[in-house]
Amino acid sequence: MWPTIALEEFLADPQKALKKIAASSDIYFITENGKPILDIRPFRSVPNEKMRGSVLAEGNIVSPIEADGYAPFR
Repeated sequence: MWPTIALEEFLADPQKALKKIAASSDIYFITENGKPILDIRPFRSVPNEKMRGSVLAEGNIVSPIEADGYAPFR
């Protein structure tokens, strides 16, 4: 079960709540009347090595792509 924070508690001191969330590794659910309305998770940067090879560029990346004689932007 993920931790929850009531909307009223979050709005009473948002900075304190955000610092608490940022210091954890959990996803927090903001609830209103006991029902989740929002989830907030701490930001974690992705190491460059994980991204290496995930983006490919071939040739001209500015002009439209033509597939089987069809050029959608001409």
